[in-house]
Amino acid sequence: MRRRIRLAAVQSDASTMLRRYLALHALAATSALDWVNPKYWQLQASTAKLVAAAIGRGSTVLEVDAVDGAKNLYYLPLGCTVTQWLNPREAAKDIGPTKLAASKNGQGLETVNARDNGRKAPRLQPESFDACLMFGALARAAPRGPDAVFETCDAALRALKPDGRLVFVERTDDAELLLATALDDSELVADCESSREHGAIIGVVTRGLDPSTRRKRSKRGF
Repeated sequence: MRRRIRLAAVQSDASTMLRRYLALHALAATSALDWVNPKYWQLQASTAKLVAAAIGRGSTVLEVDAVDGAKNLYYLPLGCTVTQWLNPREAAKDIGPTKLAASKNGQGLETVNARDNGRKAPRLQPESFDACLMFGALARAAPRGPDAVFETCDAALRALKPDGRLVFVERTDDAELLLATALDDSELVADCESSREHGAIIGVVTRGLDPSTRRKRSKRGF
């Protein structure tokens, strides 16, 4: 990865979100092993700071392959409108508790279902989101092959507005390879900054202009 992530000076907002996240975290489904692993909690703190630096209040946010119910909503600032990309198993669940959590956090919540029994991304309006959360989505796509990893990330990037931010956390041993597969050949990546922390690679991708848009502008002399 190219550079270490530079976090903005948002310690107050990050601390507030982290306290709120920890207080409500019991609502989320996590393994017993995570609860007793210090690295798990250290990673939550790092993730909260990362999100606070990258995503502002009132943002439109896409959560890619959302499998954690309300859990990741607690990282986000107030006033966000969140769209959860759901696989068939998650789409079949009662999302009432997640909607209730979003309402308590002052957030709007919508859902959109993956296609082809979860093998294809949902139909998303291009350039319609300010930010994306992609937490473990590449690892879940990996069993379907490298193309699935690239396509998952590509769908998220295309849904972002230019200069939008994709915040990622990947905890698998081959996280660096997954991220290289997803990002290295993408023409939509303007910048990527990351770090390895507490057993995971975390970072932010900044979305650039669509190449076809750049070509059209260049023909006009802009």
